[in-house]
Amino acid sequence: MSRIVTERVKDGEVIAAADLNTRFTDYTQTTLNAFNVRDAAVDLPAFSDTDFMVPFVQSDNIGKNDLFTTAPVTVNGIGALPDAGYVVGDGVSDTIATYVGGLAVTADDVLRVYWHLNVNALYTGTPWLDFAGTIDDYVLTDGAGTSKVSTNATCWAAYLQWDITSAALLNWTEVDKQSDFTTVAGARTGNSLAQCMATSVTPCFRTSEKALDREPDAAELHGFVNWSGMNGAYYYTPAAGTTTIYGIRIVLKGPMHPWNNGGLNYLVHTTGIVAGANMTLEYTSGTISTIKQRLS
Repeated sequence: MSRIVTERVKDGEVIAAADLNTRFTDYTQTTLNAFNVRDAAVDLPAFSDTDFMVPFVQSDNIGKNDLFTTAPVTVNGIGALPDAGYVVGDGVSDTIATYVGGLAVTADDVLRVYWHLNVNALYTGTPWLDFAGTIDDYVLTDGAGTSKVSTNATCWAAYLQWDITSAALLNWTEVDKQSDFTTVAGARTGNSLAQCMATSVTPCFRTSEKALDREPDAAELHGFVNWSGMNGAYYYTPAAGTTTIYGIRIVLKGPMHPWNNGGLNYLVHTTGIVAGANMTLEYTSGTISTIKQRLS
């Protein structure tokens, strides 16, 4: 490999500022790249105070602080469309991750967003059986004719919105590669999976089917999922230019169900199983963590 050779200072030689300032010029690198440095040559602790790789990290509390779940916020299922969904808040005001002066993300960055919300899905009756024309059940043939059993795929959805216009936070839209579940898909309304890149889900209920003589028994077992974490992750890099983010929030919609239309997979509203408040989602506290990481 090539070597840099610099003459030593000799005995009796006058030390001058000009010489000292230029003596190590040959060692100067104006850029760090794959050709002149390897990660093993970098003392990473030296960058601990320089935000070298991660220039921005922030964690925000969302939802309602209710450690013992004695008074959670309750969201009713959507029985008629269109519906704007429910913005996660403390029961009085929306809880939002905001960024002072705006968080600028360029094509050299990756925005990483992680979220968590404590949720509890509730229902009354057997919604997948109690209403005609739902997509939440399978119809199976047995010796007595047919039986219905739950698909066990009905869920609540949480997805991200951001404001990339101003700190006034008056122009909320879905983040890149995420839609608001209003796309018409045949007889249903929802999102294609390609537009669910900032969506997380939690089950509406859990069921199991007893078998009698190798056939479904009418007494289908079912129960609540109980309190659990609803977690999600989202990654974003602008194709070009800069995106400045002033706020991020979470919206809840449900109940939802998988659906196929024209060969494409969707997550759609299943409004047929909602009657009043028979489908609800309780939630308490959670967090949104925002990380901006350098790509190069």
